[in-house]
Amino acid sequence: EREMRQKKLEKVMDEEGLPDEEKSMRRSLHARKETEFLRLKRTRLGLDDFESLKVIGRGAFGEVRLVQKKDTGHIYAMK
Repeated sequence: EREMRQKKLEKVMDEEGLPDEEKSMRRSLHARKETEFLRLKRTRLGLDDFESLKVIGRGAFGEVRLVQKKDTGHIYAMK
């Protein structure tokens, strides 16, 4: 997957006809984002990673809560 994303980036940069300096900057940015993405993919999330904001639903199998991820501030629904 990672190699495929790198090849796609190279193809797009070639099609755009970017100068070498710009290509180098984009490769660096891509590498940083790729590393961050893969690190996040490996991370196991737990209840401690979220702040419960309110209960938005109840059912036979439990509650659905509106939660906020502590490190990013993103809002999710959690069962």
